[in-house]
Amino acid sequence: MTTLDADTQQSLTAALYAYLHEYGGDSLPEVRAIAGALLAVKAQTGDLKLPGWEIEQWVDTLVADVDLSRPWPPVGQEVDRHLATQAQHWREQLAVQTRAIVDAYLQKYTPTDIPALEPLVATVLPLVTDVTLPRDTARHLIDTVSRQIDVSTASDRVIDPTWLALADQVHQVWQQRDLTNSVTDVMQAYIHKFQPTAVDIGESLVQRAVAAVSNSKLKLGLDAELTPDTHKLLIKQVMLQVKLRDMSSPPVKTALEIAQDLHDEVGRYRRDRGLAQDHPNYWPTTTSTTDDGSSALGGEMSIGINVQPRR
Repeated sequence: MTTLDADTQQSLTAALYAYLHEYGGDSLPEVRAIAGALLAVKAQTGDLKLPGWEIEQWVDTLVADVDLSRPWPPVGQEVDRHLATQAQHWREQLAVQTRAIVDAYLQKYTPTDIPALEPLVATVLPLVTDVTLPRDTARHLIDTVSRQIDVSTASDRVIDPTWLALADQVHQVWQQRDLTNSVTDVMQAYIHKFQPTAVDIGESLVQRAVAAVSNSKLKLGLDAELTPDTHKLLIKQVMLQVKLRDMSSPPVKTALEIAQDLHDEVGRYRRDRGLAQDHPNYWPTTTSTTDDGSSALGGEMSIGINVQPRR
């Protein structure tokens, strides 16, 4: 497991308390969302490399000693206040841009059956940031934006062409939401049955799950062909949806069957490369990138725009 070094943990903890002093935070989920935002800003500025799925454990570390019933420690250095301000601006920008794309989608496609806003907002999130969003950071953003949107007035807003163009990508993914949900079901079943470690859960595993679900649909005579762009978007969607999903629910039987196929594929992958079989749940690190920013799978995985914190 990748852990935060002591100096980085101390700096982030100080910035967390600086944020609480300046902007508040009245619940543990909110404090976790703030901690995740601080990690995201450090990653965006190049000061920290996030570990993918293990980021949840980093959030756990940062909030472990926070007690909302007691006075917070005093703010230390100016650098701590500056990072807190960056995190607040980043959260605000992310919410503004997410809402703009949702409004653009509602205006451009005027769905006759207005979708539930929370799933639609979640569909937009991977378009506005490439940074790994911790669970509570994403949940807080989805809840905030969903409460801000007024479906009845979306068609009246003047919307920048940039957001209208990104609405097309939202539409592509929204049309594939059944496939997204199916792949998320398989990932849930895989995690439930085989208990992979946090480091094992990454984009390459999701890509294998997409292939497994697509193959099962093809066997039933269903069209599961995806364009390359939609395929990349769908992988990002599933990564987020798995985080948001309540994993306490038992997986469905069909998903368990496909999860077994996925597990068998993991085993074949390891055998073909002469890797040890004594840890059958292990999947090689999947969130690493090459020097040119490409993913471990090959090819650029970034999508849409990128929200940068103010310096």
